[in-house]
Amino acid sequence: MFEAIKSGNFPEWEFAVQLFTQEEADEFPFDHLDPTKLIPEEMVPLKVIGRMVLDRWPNNFFAETEQVAYCPGNIVPGIDFSNDPLLQGRLFSYIDTQLSRLGSPNFHQIPINAPKCPFGNHQRDGHMQMEQPVGRVAYETNSLSEKSPRENPSQGFHSAAVHETGEKGRIRAESFADHYSQARQFYLSQTAFEQAHIASALVFELSRVEHMHVIMAMVGHLQNIDDSLAERVAAGLAIEEMPDAPKVASPVQELDLSPALQIIGKMKDTLKGRSIGILIADGSDGDVIEKIKMAATEAGATVKIVAPKIGGAILNDGLILPADGQLAGTPSVLFDAVAVILSDDGAMALAMESAAIDFARDAFGHLKAIVVDKGGQALLQTAKVGLDAGVMAAKNTDAFIAAAKTRQWEREKFVRTLA
Repeated sequence: MFEAIKSGNFPEWEFAVQLFTQEEADEFPFDHLDPTKLIPEEMVPLKVIGRMVLDRWPNNFFAETEQVAYCPGNIVPGIDFSNDPLLQGRLFSYIDTQLSRLGSPNFHQIPINAPKCPFGNHQRDGHMQMEQPVGRVAYETNSLSEKSPRENPSQGFHSAAVHETGEKGRIRAESFADHYSQARQFYLSQTAFEQAHIASALVFELSRVEHMHVIMAMVGHLQNIDDSLAERVAAGLAIEEMPDAPKVASPVQELDLSPALQIIGKMKDTLKGRSIGILIADGSDGDVIEKIKMAATEAGATVKIVAPKIGGAILNDGLILPADGQLAGTPSVLFDAVAVILSDDGAMALAMESAAIDFARDAFGHLKAIVVDKGGQALLQTAKVGLDAGVMAAKNTDAFIAAAKTRQWEREKFVRTLA
């Protein structure tokens, strides 16, 4: 991300909201105020209202990051608080957090927290007061201060009318008892690759649990989500007899699948903001390197040259190509895709370097696209890296650029055991 910002490929995100009425919320098959639930995009489409661009890093991380004070109690007219229990708790706790962490009720005057628009909170004194409040009063509405919204309903804050039924109390709605329906919806909505990762992650985490009865209890919960998921996890843990599923407090619903919950396949078809590493050594083909570098750069990627020595390498034309990173300290995990361009002698020399073997092996194991020439292929053979659609010859530059935009998911079953 540092490099993307430096090169002008600023990371950006669309800022979207989901808007619905209370009447629509009443028809949801879940409680929208339950913080453990999500609202599927297929049910309430995202409405993009802006764009967030990260175009610089903080000039000083302490001043602009460590002192940031987010406080949900700060709202503007037109926005009000819902009965979300998580929000209600934070409305009380965040102000205490800022008082403890930043040591003053005037934390909003720290430059990174100071509003850029006119505001008036009528806070006059307190530790580290940096302003000089004028006027006679510290409250609103009032008729004594020119800077107050005064007694004017159109300017002063007032809560919006919220139509809710029933008495408010410290209770949970019955719909909060549905613990499994959305978990089932989430799992079944994933691609086969993502389902394998979810099952494998559960096996990994449960393998670290000390008490067997806790493991069995978790596998029991998984049966209420999906039988096949529970069976995959049980097999990964070598559990022969499935435990009983706990009794559900609310029937598990068959919710419509939500493909929007997937990650694989939803990434933009671009190399902008991504990085490609080219491993070279003495004798590497300068023309091939330049061809790959030019194609990747034109596609928007940042290209880094990696060599055994930080000073670079002497190419086959006698020119020295400086390195951006030294091999031992610049592993392939730092790149989205890699190229290995080596002479025969260079491949033989790097065959004795564990860092070079790891460079090739890790790139393959992390499902990245790899492009090689003859020498690069020799290093891959030494590293016991096989060939597949994601490993291609240097002459297939266009295919490499296309493959570099994603991971080679079909390779995964050949490099690790998944549940």
